[in-house]
Amino acid sequence: MKLYLNLFGIALGLFLATLTPPPELSIAAMQALGLLAWAICAFVGQVYDDYIVALIMAVGWIVLGIVPLETAFATFHSRTWWLLVGALGLGAGVARSGLLKRSTLLMLRLMPPSYFGQTLALFLTGVVFCPAIPSVTAKVSITGKFIPGLAGAMGFGERSKESAGLFLAMYLGFVLAAPMYMTATSTNLFLIELLPPLEVSRMSWGFWLTAALPPVLFAAMLGYLALLILFRPKREAVADRSMVGAEIQALGPLTRPEKVTLLVLLLALILWITEGWHGQQPAAVALAALTVLLATGTVDRKTFHTEIGWSSLIFLGIILNLGQVFPLLGIDKFLGAELLPLLGPLAENSLLFTALLMACTFLLRFVMVSINALLAILMLILTPVAAAAGMSAWALGMVIHLAAHGVFVMPYQNIVYAVGCEAAEGKAISASDGAKFSLIFTGITVLAVLAALPYWRWLGLL
Repeated sequence: MKLYLNLFGIALGLFLATLTPPPELSIAAMQALGLLAWAICAFVGQVYDDYIVALIMAVGWIVLGIVPLETAFATFHSRTWWLLVGALGLGAGVARSGLLKRSTLLMLRLMPPSYFGQTLALFLTGVVFCPAIPSVTAKVSITGKFIPGLAGAMGFGERSKESAGLFLAMYLGFVLAAPMYMTATSTNLFLIELLPPLEVSRMSWGFWLTAALPPVLFAAMLGYLALLILFRPKREAVADRSMVGAEIQALGPLTRPEKVTLLVLLLALILWITEGWHGQQPAAVALAALTVLLATGTVDRKTFHTEIGWSSLIFLGIILNLGQVFPLLGIDKFLGAELLPLLGPLAENSLLFTALLMACTFLLRFVMVSINALLAILMLILTPVAAAAGMSAWALGMVIHLAAHGVFVMPYQNIVYAVGCEAAEGKAISASDGAKFSLIFTGITVLAVLAALPYWRWLGLL
């Protein structure tokens, strides 16, 4: 399948690249579209890792003389890319220090040992720690390991519906609630770089939270209620605290790296929230936090080299450069002029446009595994249409993001979900239970976003 999609992508790319351009476009623009067509096929077929596909496309821009090297890699000196570096470094420090593991265990011990108490502990821990670690993959790889032991301590079998409820409570808090905070997932930071400059200047950490909180929190709370109903135990179950107690005892007293990380994390969160008062940009705060962790040895050389996710940073940086290349070649204006007569009347009805956009995004997730690639492509195509109808680029991007991130009907669709299942050694949740909850949560998300449209209009985002 990979070979066929790669060959099809090459053929489609060559066809577009050699096609006589319309008057509005240049030969270079057609070549750029040809490279993008191949890249989309490669993303869909997972021909190579995402960052390799992106790198091949960027090298093609340079070799073919479509854009100079400085433009092809312009995003790598943007503040958002450096915010990603700092935030991912801070997340690596939280993960390496053991602070996330200790916090999860303490929350499990603090909450009642009932099924409701333990699912709530997992959910709340995720919501609280969301803004601290932008790598959702790191979060589920750490916390997913707790689920089989916790389920066993409550007397539940492997991949039982009760075990699935525990896993999904963790996933709901650490991943599905992440769009609420700017720094809770790299996709949020990726979205910022896709915004026009005027919107970027407005999008502080606090404003993001103000705008995203109602739909995301509403969906998360309804999702939690749904999992309690769907996966409730047939009998009253009480967790055996010995497993949690043994894990906490093995950790020992709070270590120096944990203390340093906790202090740095709290200061970073305070500075992000109060950006409007002191004027320090989130990127500066994130890099300062990473610098402290590096200087104190909390993040060592090995962690810095291997756990920050440099391949993801390369991929995100290059994909973001589509936003530099398309305007330079006039492709964005061409797409806007072609699509506006077709989609403009539809976009004027924000309720209908949003519902259809979420439905299309859901369907596209069956062929496009990378959420970030899908977000970038849809934003580049639809931003002119949305702008003509009065919808901000942030609202457009958030609708796509929310529709995409909860899709794991099939395990291949969501790498983060697959990592969480793997961290639990395949013992936590069955494929059918995961698919059932994904469909339900997707429906909940659609309702939450549609209900938030009047609020977004009040904020000036529509």
